[in-house]
Amino acid sequence: GVGFAALTVLGARRRPGIEVVLELVGFADHLAGAALVVTGEGALDAQTLHGKAPAGVAAAARAAGVPVVAVCGRCEVSRAELAAAGIREVHALLDREPDPARCLAEAGALLRGIGAGLV
Repeated sequence: GVGFAALTVLGARRRPGIEVVLELVGFADHLAGAALVVTGEGALDAQTLHGKAPAGVAAAARAAGVPVVAVCGRCEVSRAELAAAGIREVHALLDREPDPARCLAEAGALLRGIGAGLV
């Protein structure tokens, strides 16, 4: 109700949440001089490609000519779909450790291993 009232009475405009977040954190300024952007999410899935944070981050980075790598718990979309969204590589924890319980228990070590490979 409040959002609709703001749109009709106050002249507000609709914007994707990721646009607002990227603007608030000065993401464009942080891209200047960046060699790589790493983004992540618990699961990269069909919803990711339709406006969730990693897709918004990838779009902004692509516009600035900065490559993007995603780190996630699991990946449920194809590499081609991710590439079309601007994500060059994806590293899923479940690809390194197929047991979900161990993956959760050892997430820190798995993430450190992925991070070391990105350098």
